Amino acid sequence: MTSPTPAQVAAGRRTLLLATGLLMLPFILGGALYLSGWKPASTGNRGELLQPPPVVKAQLPEAAAGKWVLILVPEANCDALCASRLDALRRIQVSLNKDMARLRRVVMAADPGEPGITQAQAAQPDLLVARRDATWTASPGVYVADPDGHLVLRYGLDTEPKDIRSDLDRLLKYSWTG
Repeated sequence: MTSPTPAQVAAGRRTLLLATGLLMLPFILGGALYLSGWKPASTGNRGELLQPPPVVKAQLPEAAAGKWVLILVPEANCDALCASRLDALRRIQVSLNKDMARLRRVVMAADPGEPGITQAQAAQPDLLVARRDATWTASPGVYVADPDGHLVLRYGLDTEPKDIRSDLDRLLKYSWTG
């Protein structure tokens, strides 16, 4: 067996350096983008991502612990718009099919005993109601909370249910919790 020539050794080193450089390139680019603070212009979610996510675990009912939670925060009282939004949230949950049990629906009401809330609970027995106290700082809207009790997404009260459903599909597909 003959030993390699200096030209063959140099060619082997170049090949090794080229392969190593190509394998390291994504890590170098990713690190540079992260350190420069770059963020993509748009994301795939339809709701507003809350950064940093506020913790609301203590304010949610015990029955919602460890589950994904759709939270409705009505304006002042539960009127016709609130009732239609609650019905839409129920339809979203039912449309999740096999993942339906991974989600709970909660209304954060200033007065849980108001007529609109009691009517909604009578029509939807699985609807959970919690009192919105002074520590609740989130504005009216629809929120998604993760199983650890962090608010992660916010939607306006006029958001299309299909947009909320789309985000929930993605969250439940890639989440191992809840």
